[in-house]
Amino acid sequence: MNNERHAEDAPAFEMLRYPAADITAAEFEEYVVETLRSVHKELDNVEVTLHDVLQGVDGSYDMDGTMTFESGGMKFRVLVEAKRHSHPIKRDIVQILHQKILSTGSHKGVIFSTAPFQRGALDYAKIHSIALVVVTEGRYTYVTRSITKPPPLTRELARAMGFPEFTGHIYTANPETGATNVSIASQEYPSYLTKILVSGTQSASAGQLRSTLEEPQTDG
Repeated sequence: MNNERHAEDAPAFEMLRYPAADITAAEFEEYVVETLRSVHKELDNVEVTLHDVLQGVDGSYDMDGTMTFESGGMKFRVLVEAKRHSHPIKRDIVQILHQKILSTGSHKGVIFSTAPFQRGALDYAKIHSIALVVVTEGRYTYVTRSITKPPPLTRELARAMGFPEFTGHIYTANPETGATNVSIASQEYPSYLTKILVSGTQSASAGQLRSTLEEPQTDG
């Protein structure tokens, strides 16, 4: 039992390939907002709201952010959490977001983090279709064919070579095998994030989702 608990609390090895980003709070917020907004190239009426308060069936929730968009004639809402942490993100964080999704009738949840997630957090997120994004610096994604591992690029050189200042990797479940899929969360390549946002739903039906986002009707 103790070994199982230790395994769940350990950082997921899939998320340890790249070093953590040296990123300020303002830079982190800008990366999250602009990455989400970049999907406007493929989705309609994209809106990102920071520090949004939503009413759920069991109370109100103060979210780090929310995102709404339209696809296939329906309007969807995504709940967003942003964790600028130095320690691995625990399963509790993902569980709480899942509860908020169900309570508010939202379509999906995304957690952006500067730290990797614990194994238990990743496993829980995969089961409940919550996307996890770990942010790193673009310079750390540079790959060479050198036998010896060279030092990372400087930010200035990486910028000159066309690498973004910051980038992220999205971790989701492969719907066929259950393995972990990894894709890019980048303003330069929004199609990966778009696909994840419109795939997989929580327990609310499309009709319920639409009704929760409609403006209340008033008697004229």
